[in-house]
Amino acid sequence: MNGVCLLFLGVFSDPVRVKVEGFVGDSAIFSCSIPESEIQGKTEEFSVHLRDDEGKTVCDITGGNSTCKDQDPKYKDRVETFPDEYKKGNFTFKLNGLQKNDARKYNCYITGPSQNHTITELHVEDRAGGRGNHGRLKIDGELQSIVFFLVRFFLAGILNLMFVAVTFCVARMVFRY
Repeated sequence: MNGVCLLFLGVFSDPVRVKVEGFVGDSAIFSCSIPESEIQGKTEEFSVHLRDDEGKTVCDITGGNSTCKDQDPKYKDRVETFPDEYKKGNFTFKLNGLQKNDARKYNCYITGPSQNHTITELHVEDRAGGRGNHGRLKIDGELQSIVFFLVRFFLAGILNLMFVAVTFCVARMVFRY
């Protein structure tokens, strides 16, 4: 097996559990933080590891630097971090270009002088009222009723106009003679 084994030493309290909802093509934020008072200017003493529920590496922050070199290919060029926030204890990750198969649980482990574990459950949906993975337009019942009404109204207007025009033409012919 060609993988990296991480050994997390230290005691983690019960993990913080978060649910995040996103849409195909959009981005999702994975909060991963410790109180600013625990950083005390020692950003380089902390390591932060974001893993999916299959243990695949999403991204790491070590020594105050984002390192995604051992990143699983499915996350390549899709992860952002915010280095200016590290000194505040904020090690948030952003996953761009969401896909339906990104829906799963993600574990963020912070190790160092302080520990934290956050589990983020990501749900990814097709965009409401529109496009998802297949680009098909979905119309819900209420919108479908409105569209149907407008089409009927438009067609009824055309039929009424045609009826008036035919009646006018017939009347002209009848009253001409």
